[in-house]
Amino acid sequence: LAAYVMDTTLDPIGGGKAARAGVIRTRAVSTRTTLLLLRYRFHILGSTRDGSPLLAEDVGLLAFESIPAQARWLASDAAEALLAARPDANILASEATTFVQRVVDGIADLQQHLNETASARASDLLDAHRRVRRATSSRSGVGAVLRVEPQLPIDILGIYVYVPA
Repeated sequence: LAAYVMDTTLDPIGGGKAARAGVIRTRAVSTRTTLLLLRYRFHILGSTRDGSPLLAEDVGLLAFESIPAQARWLASDAAEALLAARPDANILASEATTFVQRVVDGIADLQQHLNETASARASDLLDAHRRVRRATSSRSGVGAVLRVEPQLPIDILGIYVYVPA
């Protein structure tokens, strides 16, 4: 899937209308920086009478500097700030393909951090459900959330590489 997305995104004939990967040369970064658009899925267990899990989804951004094997993860506000970056110079399609392919090839190096992030978000979701239950005084036992499990691996919806201009 990642190879297909990359190929169709950079296809000059198709125009990359549903671009899920991209590369820009910008003064907004001083070192190569990658922004990942992620979809998290969670099973919420213990919320239904029949015991079947509920599905919750969330999207988020994570960003890192350098290459995947040496990723230096950025704070969430720095990741969000990348969304405002503007291109300051052109980049060849062949260069863009190479930059995105390097990230795709290095996904395994990122997996531990992605999984840890999913686990932290699952814990936050569990806390949020418990706060809502307390606030609504749900005492029946039905609907009590026992645990939230992240569904791994996380879906990578977009890969955006920022290269210094």
